[in-house]
Amino acid sequence: MIGLAGIVLPPQALHSFTLIGVLLATTGTLFLAYDLLGRENGPLRWFTLVLTCGIVSALIFVPVAMLDELLFNPEGLDLSHLLPFILAGGLMGFYTVILVELPPSASRPPLFSWKGGLLGLALALLFWFVGILAGPQEALPALALGLTCALFTSTWQRLTWEPARAGATAPEMGQVVAGEEPSASTPSSTEQFVAWKPAHPRPHVFSRKGVVLGLLLGFLVWFVIFFTANKDVIASVLESVPLALISGVICGTWRFINREPPHPTPHLFSRKGFWDGLVAGLVPWLLFGIVGSYVSLANVTGASKGFEVMLELCRALFVMGFYALANATAGSIVQYTLWRANQLPHRTLGAIGLVLIIVAFA
Repeated sequence: MIGLAGIVLPPQALHSFTLIGVLLATTGTLFLAYDLLGRENGPLRWFTLVLTCGIVSALIFVPVAMLDELLFNPEGLDLSHLLPFILAGGLMGFYTVILVELPPSASRPPLFSWKGGLLGLALALLFWFVGILAGPQEALPALALGLTCALFTSTWQRLTWEPARAGATAPEMGQVVAGEEPSASTPSSTEQFVAWKPAHPRPHVFSRKGVVLGLLLGFLVWFVIFFTANKDVIASVLESVPLALISGVICGTWRFINREPPHPTPHLFSRKGFWDGLVAGLVPWLLFGIVGSYVSLANVTGASKGFEVMLELCRALFVMGFYALANATAGSIVQYTLWRANQLPHRTLGAIGLVLIIVAFA
């Protein structure tokens, strides 16, 4: 203990530990209240789910951030850089559960949701604050990451909405399913056979129309972004290639990503939650990296340098993909986590909350 007392931590680490303590204390208080005040409380359930997913995401970010520091930081593992990334991982967990738990809309939702936009702006400010803790050079990239999350939270219902298909329901009274014998309640003299179709037909993994649309839109958007930085057509074309490919893959698989058959109980691993978390996490982290290196893109001119940056972007996609995978893992198990918590004996969840409060104040 005397040796630990002599360790001098950097200010960023102290601030990060303070924020982690506040987060744990808040989560423990919510667990305790959720157990004592009733598990059917709607707003309390939502806040508990959000903070639980935040903790799960932050814990998953620990090995990912450590691996990133060891592989790509010349100075080795730096605690002052690691802790802000863990905080950002917790915020990404909040963001993921907001998207996963948005209720499906029966009618066509508006393009922009004010409720989702306000939640996203609050997250953007928190991301900006975490970026300031990491260093002045990380403030603007963190703000770009947060604003991208705000854009997703405000438009996610519209992006994931699919119109109801007429006739795609279970057979109603008076209809006869093809291949079944008519019963007494369904006369066979005048009744026509109606082939029953599942309510949600399984879409193809890839949509050719979506791939082409994603490639074109992705290439145009990223070309404009890179061209405004370096004013070089050839370099901008080369730099846009990997990001356009990612855009094509996302748009081509979008309908398949958003489909998951209903389950009576949540599974430990949700395919839809995983893919939603992966896509919704990859784009903000990608913009975080691009905004952080945007100033250096002004010096990229010519085919050779453009090709070098293209290879660097491929490496960045690999790194950001690891962060997005951590985000996706949290999104895939979030519903199962709360369902399992509800199965715990009475007062057990409250005891876990007390332990979190004690750890936070320690």
